[in-house]
Amino acid sequence: MSDDAPQFTGITRYHDLGGRFSFRYPWDWSTESLDEGRDGVMLTPEANDPGTYVAAWVSRLPTVVSADDLPELRDAFDSGLGSLPELHVLEAHEDAVGGAVTVMRTVMFRDAEYIRQRCIRSLWAGETQLVFVYQGATPRAYEYWLSMSNYCWATLELAEEIWYSADPELSRPRQS
Repeated sequence: MSDDAPQFTGITRYHDLGGRFSFRYPWDWSTESLDEGRDGVMLTPEANDPGTYVAAWVSRLPTVVSADDLPELRDAFDSGLGSLPELHVLEAHEDAVGGAVTVMRTVMFRDAEYIRQRCIRSLWAGETQLVFVYQGATPRAYEYWLSMSNYCWATLELAEEIWYSADPELSRPRQS
């Protein structure tokens, strides 16, 4: 990591094998599989720094989520974060639009001898949950790579059938 801002040298697109989501990222980032049976990808901008990464995965839910579920989803999300040692929540947002629910937290926490900074976004739509994580190995690394991770998030596309399952109004024929 240099003192200069990171520069785009080329862009490619990650396509989920199930066709459920995709997003753009710098072509020279390393691609890794996720642990714990997660269905998605982990990307690292520097091969020698696995503590800095962007990860995204999807899960099928046992039930359909609606906007009314926001309080329970937020509480469960925060409960899970509560297991991180020395947790400090730096930023918190949540929203429900149509049938989709989003929760986002930017946090700092201790990971062994390191202080990490992480942004976790979770989107629930229909019977699908997408989790998108950006972590800096240090707060400095987080700030350094933030523009690139924001680009990845900004270019995220979910499959239309996921949106339609979240909001039945989208799939109704329009009245003339």
